[in-house]
Amino acid sequence: MAKRLAEILGGLASGTGETIKICGLLALWTKVVDERVSSRTEPIKIKERTLYVSTASPTWAQELTFLKKKLIGKFNQLAGEDVICDIKFKSGGYHG
Repeated sequence: MAKRLAEILGGLASGTGETIKICGLLALWTKVVDERVSSRTEPIKIKERTLYVSTASPTWAQELTFLKKKLIGKFNQLAGEDVICDIKFKSGGYHG
């Protein structure tokens, strides 16, 4: 039943299916990073194959930038397809 509903929603032209897909992809972030990083970051959106992540501080944003290539690879591996090609980290707006 859930699979059928996902197929129906996935086919909606209104964008609802895409929104549900993006939400599912954002939820992958906690599997891409460890608990320490996850508790200090929050995935915000995916737009034009770029994942936007809010961080607790500029230091976290800078440190994660050094790991960007590895994080992109792991994210895409968990997603089962190449859904992102870049990650933008920004401090502020963090809700952790």
